[in-house]
This record gives sequence, structure tokens and C-alpha cells, in this order.
Amino acid sequence: MEVTMLQDWCRWMGVSARRGLLILGIPEDCDEAELQESLEAALWPMGHFTVLGKVFREEDNATAALVELDQEVNYALVPREIPGTGGPWNVVFVPRCSGEEFLSRVFHFLEQQGQTVESVAGALGLGLRRVCWLRLVSQAVQPWVETVRYQRLGVFSGRDQPAPGEESFEAWLDHSAHMLHVWQGVSEREKRRRLIEGLRGTALQLVHGLLAENPARTAQDCLAALIQVFGDNESQATIRVKCLTAQQQSGERLSAFVLRLEVLLQKAIEKGALARASADHVRLRQVLTRANLTEPLDEALRKLRMVGRSPSFLEMLGLVRESEAWEACLARSERAQAEEGAGARANAQADARANAKAEDDNMGSVSRAGPGGPGCEPEGLAQAGDQEAGEPPEKGLKPIPEESGNEGGAGKTSPPKSSSSK
Repeated sequence: MEVTMLQDWCRWMGVSARRGLLILGIPEDCDEAELQESLEAALWPMGHFTVLGKVFREEDNATAALVELDQEVNYALVPREIPGTGGPWNVVFVPRCSGEEFLSRVFHFLEQQGQTVESVAGALGLGLRRVCWLRLVSQAVQPWVETVRYQRLGVFSGRDQPAPGEESFEAWLDHSAHMLHVWQGVSEREKRRRLIEGLRGTALQLVHGLLAENPARTAQDCLAALIQVFGDNESQATIRVKCLTAQQQSGERLSAFVLRLEVLLQKAIEKGALARASADHVRLRQVLTRANLTEPLDEALRKLRMVGRSPSFLEMLGLVRESEAWEACLARSERAQAEEGAGARANAQADARANAKAEDDNMGSVSRAGPGGPGCEPEGLAQAGDQEAGEPPEKGLKPIPEESGNEGGAGKTSPPKSSSSK
């Protein structure tokens, strides 16, 4: 399984699997410097190398790294393990070339050169016995060679929007048509099996129905049926109407609408529903009439239309993205002002609450300094003072003259009653 991962990863990166090493078991927290140091210490006998990428493997709970050597793997020098952080790291490489694989390479080379085993044998002056032996070997290993060539097709289900892991019909069709050509030496039954292997949902039901109706249908017949059902069969009139009625959807960015419109325009040009020379004019008209534009962009596009200069696709996309950037900057500025205003209001409210609290504290101090507060006598003590004021003054002291402005007789002294009044 690890060898398959190495081969698939190398194929995806566009490098030879025979120059690749897959390093497994690298701890996730291992940094680049530590990884490079460990690899250099273990791989220096094999010459220069490059780390092409890393990926986390859940089954190992560790990271895997793809290393490319500057030459094919030297099986006498390649280590099986690399000492590193967290324990030894396993090294995976493509096994040594077997005799069958060598023959498959030879046959593949002959096929590319348009030669056969018999013609090469004749050119080499080999006798009939050796020619027959080579032919028998060729027939014996041919199924194995076809197995080596076998590449699993992608997944296509017929959905309008492919699910994760699925391909669009165009991408799936390109790969499938190429592989059917590669599988020329494979039996028709195996071709059909491989084709069905990549189908799901409606597409799989369609092919099953075709084979149930006629089991003799070839894989190419099934592919043609899939093209007829899921391929682009829109008429010129239909695609032209789609171009002229395309409009920006709710929540769709203007740049996304321009890209979607361009796909329709190119499809209309390919089908002959629209002249290539009129594409810029149609694009400008659709953007002006079917999209929500900012005022500066609308004004700029209308000026271009007035002078008879319709922008190309790249020019239109540049103007639109510039407008979106300006709009985003304006929105950020407005948010910043709103946040600043909200902060100012919050500060003003905090100041108002602080002032109100200070006023409440001052009022409390005044109330404590009033009746009953410090410097003021209670009512009972005041009355006692009035009574003491009515007693005759001591000798040597003159009585305090009464104040006429006191209300309720406060501060007045009553004359002593005579004994005759009793």
C-alpha cells in the first residue's frame, strides 16, 4: 500500500517513482530544519535530494514526506530506516525491477517505435526458434503488461454539481477516452468492467440498462451513450438565449458573474451561436444591464460604450476587481467609523454616569451637613437652651438683648411672675 502511495504521489508530482522515496513516521511537530538534518545524515551517500512535499497520515498519526533523488534509487545504498525524532522513520521505495517489468518496458518501447518482436528479431539476425520464443514470451507477459498499464478511472455520477471525490463529465470523459485507447489489448469484457468501475448514480444505471438490453455492446458504445445523455447537446439558439439572459444572482460577487458569463460566451462561440468579434460587446451589455454596479464602475463602462470601445474579458475583469477592492475598502472605512462612533458614545455615557455619581455623592455630603448633621444641635437640646436663656443672668453679666425678628417667640425671655399674682 505504501508503494502504491509513493507511485501515485510521484505521478501526481510529475516525477519518476524510481527516483522517489517515501519517508513514513515523521512526528507532526518535527520542524523543517530537523527534518532536513535527519535526511541529510541518512541519504548523503545517494547524492542530492529534494523534499517535494509532506502530508499527514491519520492511520500512522504521523507525517509522510516525498523525497526526490537526482538519480534512480541505488538499492545497495538506500537505507530501510532513518534515525529521527520520535523513533526510526521508515523508508519506502519502488522494488527492484523484475524480469517481467523489463520485458514490458521493451515491448512498450517497440510499440512506440512502431516495431514488433519479429521485426526486431529479424534485424538482429535471430533464428526462427528464437523468434518463436520471443513471441511466446510476449504473449505470456502481455496480460501482465496490460495490468501494469491499468489506471483506475475517476468517479462520475451524472450529478449537475459533482460531489466531493467526483469529477465533472468533461474531465471524466477526457480520461476515459484516453484510457480506452491505451487498453486496446484488453478484452472487451474487461474494458466494460473498468468503465463501469468509475460510474455511480444515474450514469451507472444508464450503462446497466444498456448492457441489460444488449450485452454485446462495447465499452465505446457505452461511452457514446454517456456522451449523448450527459454531454453538451444544447442547440445554438439555446446557448444564445442563455448568454443574453444571464444575470447576476443574489449574493453572487460581480467578478463571479463575469466569469460565469465568460463560460457561456465561449461556449456560444464554439457552437457558432455568437461571433467572436461581438463577444466583447455582448459582455459589456450584459454587465451594464444585468448586474449590480457601483456608481463609478457604471459610469466608466457607460463612457466606454459611448466611445464604442468594449473592454475585453481581462480588461472587464480588472475593472470589476478594482471596483470590488474599492467597495471593500469603503466598507472597512465605514465599519471603522461606526466602531469609533460607538466607542465615543460609550465613553460619553461612561462620563455621564461618572458625573451623575459625583453629584449624588455631593448631595449626600450636603444632606449630612444639614439637620442632624455636624454643627447642628438636636431639637431637644435647642429647647433646653431656650429654657436656660429665660433664667436670670449671673451677677456681673448683662442679659443679651432679645431679637425682634425671631418667629414663634424663639429667644424671648419671660419676666418673672410676682408673688402677688398668684
